[in-house]
Amino acid sequence: MTDNETNTGTNTVAWRGHRIIPALLVVGVGVIFLCGNLGVQFPFLNWANWWAWFILFGAAWPLSEAWDRYRAVGTVDGAVAHSLLNALAIVMVAMIFILDLSWGTWWPLFVIYGGVCMLVREPRRRGRDGLR
Repeated sequence: MTDNETNTGTNTVAWRGHRIIPALLVVGVGVIFLCGNLGVQFPFLNWANWWAWFILFGAAWPLSEAWDRYRAVGTVDGAVAHSLLNALAIVMVAMIFILDLSWGTWWPLFVIYGGVCMLVREPRRRGRDGLR
């Protein structure tokens, strides 16, 4: 049997890593909603856009990928940086909605994001034929 089949060894630790970030994100969002229900006002949050918090959940997957890759290689390489940048893009979109910011004002952030993505090199992945 392999480690995947027995759930022993390092694969168990890596699998748990996928649960940490989404779990913390869910807990954080829950705390913010609870505070709102208890009357704690956050002047920087617009509750009219409560649905935008669900966009923020989309950042959990690339953050988990970044964490797992970082733990595997022990450093921030191109793959870790790309996963973090993917999460950042999702967070930027969510925060524009959550904070009720103007797209007309903040769109240059996505141009900057594109430039940063071009600076970060991710290792190429081999296709089915092994070429690329």
